[in-house]
Amino acid sequence: MSRNPKDAPLPTEKFEPSTSQTVEMTEIDGMEQGAILCFTDVGRSGQPSEKKELHTCYGDLYVIVNALRDYANMLDSVIPEWGLTGFHAATYEFHAARCRKIAGKYAAAIGYDYDKAVERCERRRAKGNHGEDTGMDGLEALVLKREIRPSKQQDKTNNADNQRKGNRA
Repeated sequence: MSRNPKDAPLPTEKFEPSTSQTVEMTEIDGMEQGAILCFTDVGRSGQPSEKKELHTCYGDLYVIVNALRDYANMLDSVIPEWGLTGFHAATYEFHAARCRKIAGKYAAAIGYDYDKAVERCERRRAKGNHGEDTGMDGLEALVLKREIRPSKQQDKTNNADNQRKGNRA
C-alpha cells in the first residue's frame, strides 16, 4: 500500500539531492566525541518516573539534526506536489514544524548550524576537485597516512621474506 495519498511514485530526482547532500555534510562534519542525552522517563502506568541517560556522539547528533531537517523539507515539498489540502496538508505542516523544532533544540545544544553547514557543503561542491585538495583536514589526512604506511611496510617485509626463502631453496 502506498503512503502517497495520490498513489503517485515519489520523484527521486526531487528528493535525492537533499538526502545525498546531508550524507556529504555528515561525512565532512561528523565527529565521534562523546555526548550524553539526559531525560526523565515519566513512567508508565504504575511505574515511577526516573532519570535516564543515552550515551551517543556528536556525529550521531549531526545525523539526527540533518535527518529531521531533511524530512521536514520533504514534507513541505510534497504538499503542493501531491495537491494536499485541508487536514492532510495541515498534518504534514505540523509534522514538519515539529521536526524543525526538535532539530533546532539538538542543534543549539551541540552548537551546530544546519543552514551554515548546507551553505559550506554547497560551496565545496561548487568548487569541485581542484588541484590536490583531498577534502580532508590535516589531522584526518595524517591518520589515513599512518594507517596506510604500516600496511605498505608489511608488504615490503613479506616480499623480502619471500625472496630470502626462495633464494635459500
